[in-house]
Amino acid sequence: MSKRLLSRNWRISWVLTIGIELALIFAVLGSGYFVYSLVRNTLIKQGINDVRFSAKTSASRLALEHKSHPTSAPVEDLAYLAISMSKYVLLTTNQGRFIAASGTKPPITPLNGWANVGQSGWVQFHGTPYVFASAPIRVGNVQWRLIFVESQHQVASLLYTLRIALALGSLVLIMSTLAAVSLIVRRVTDPLRELEELAKTVTLNVDGAIPTKVHSRLAEVHSLAESFDSMLERLGRAQLREREFISNAAHSLRTPIQVIQGNLQSLGQRLIEHPDLARQDLRALMRESQAMATLVDRLLQLSKAESGPPARLELIDLQLFLHHIAGDLRDSCMHHPLEMQVQDLAEPHVFTDPVLLEAVLRVLVENADSYAQEMSTVVVFAATNTNPRTTRIGVQNEGKPIHPEAIGQLFERFYRNRQAASSDHYGLGLAIADSIVKRIRAQWSITSDTNWTVFAVDLPSAGHTA
Repeated sequence: MSKRLLSRNWRISWVLTIGIELALIFAVLGSGYFVYSLVRNTLIKQGINDVRFSAKTSASRLALEHKSHPTSAPVEDLAYLAISMSKYVLLTTNQGRFIAASGTKPPITPLNGWANVGQSGWVQFHGTPYVFASAPIRVGNVQWRLIFVESQHQVASLLYTLRIALALGSLVLIMSTLAAVSLIVRRVTDPLRELEELAKTVTLNVDGAIPTKVHSRLAEVHSLAESFDSMLERLGRAQLREREFISNAAHSLRTPIQVIQGNLQSLGQRLIEHPDLARQDLRALMRESQAMATLVDRLLQLSKAESGPPARLELIDLQLFLHHIAGDLRDSCMHHPLEMQVQDLAEPHVFTDPVLLEAVLRVLVENADSYAQEMSTVVVFAATNTNPRTTRIGVQNEGKPIHPEAIGQLFERFYRNRQAASSDHYGLGLAIADSIVKRIRAQWSITSDTNWTVFAVDLPSAGHTA
C-alpha cells in the first residue's frame, strides 16, 4: 500500500475515532452534569424544607415562651436557638429592620442582606450551600420575623465526593470506550483497506483475482466481500467474452479480407477469359463484404444505442406499424417463414419510437431465425397485455429452450450462449436491443419452454406514459 493511501486510510480511522469519542465525551459530561444537578437540587430542597420546619417550630416556641413569661423578650432566646441548632438566627421586623441575631454569621449574604430575604431559598459560597427560611412570630401586638440560616457542610462534602466519583467514572468510561472505539474502527476500516488493495490488483486483469479474504467478524463486511467476489466473477466472465469476441471478430474480419484479396487478384485474370468464374468471385466478394458490413454495423448500433440522444416517443397505431414493416421483417428472416399475428387489441395505440422499435424487432427476428428448428415458423405477434397500462409485442420461435441461468446473461455484450467461434452471431444483437428497450421505456418479457421461446416487450399504452 502506498504511503499516500496509508495516510489517507489512517486519517479516516482517526476522524471516525475522534468524532465518536467527542460525541461520547459530550454525552458523558452532559449525563454527569444532569446527575450532579439532580442530586444537588434534591439535597438542597430537603435542607430548605428542614430549615423551614425549624423556623416555624422555633417561632411557635418563642411565642409560647412569651405568653408564659411576658416579662422576657424573645431576643434572649435567640442565643439558645443558635447554639442548640448550630444555626445563624435573626429577628427582624416585617419591614426588614434588624432587631437581633445570634450564631455564626455566614461568609456570604443575599443581595439585599439577611434581614430582607424572602420566605426561603439558598446561596452558595465556595461550594458550600447556605439554606434559609423565615417564619412570622407575634410578640404581644408586634409582628416580627424569625429567620433561620443553616450551612450545608455535609451536603457540600457529599456533593464533592459525587463530583470526584463522576469525574473518575467518566474518565474510566471515556478511556475504555476510546480503546473499544479504536478497535471497532480498525476492524471496520482494515477489511475495507484490504478490499481497496485487492481492487487495485485486479483493475487490469480480472482473471488474476483470487477470492476475497477479509479478517473481520462483521456480517456487513463479509456481505461486502461476497458482493465484491460476485462483481469480480461477472467482470471476469465479461472480460473473457470480450477477448473471445475480439478473437472471433478478428478471425471473422481476417477471413473475408483474405477472400476479398484473393478474389480481386483472380478477378482481373478471369473477367474476360472465364466470365462464369468471375461471377463466382464477385458473389464471394459480396458475401464476405456483407459479413464485414454486418459486424461493423452491429458495433455502430451498439455505440449509438448506448450514447445516442434520448428517444422521442410518439403515439403510434401498433397494428398499422406492423403492417408497414412486415416486408422488412420477412427479409430479415432468411431461413424460416415469418407469420404476423396481430389480435384485436384493446388499446392499439402505444407510446414508442417507431424507428427504434423496428430495430428491436429486427434483432429478435434474426435471433429467432437463427435458433428456430427446421421446417418451423417464426411468429411476430402483438396482443393485449394482462397489465392494462401496456401492450405486448414480441417474436416466438420453436426450438431448444434457453436454460434459466442463461436468461440473465442474454443481454450482456459478447455473450454467445456457447455458440461456435465460426457462428455469424457476435453477442451484440440482444445487447443492442436491451439498450433500445430501456430508451423507449419498455419492459422485457422472456419465456422459454420445452419447444418454444418468446422474446417480447411491453410498451406503454396510450394514456399511460411510462
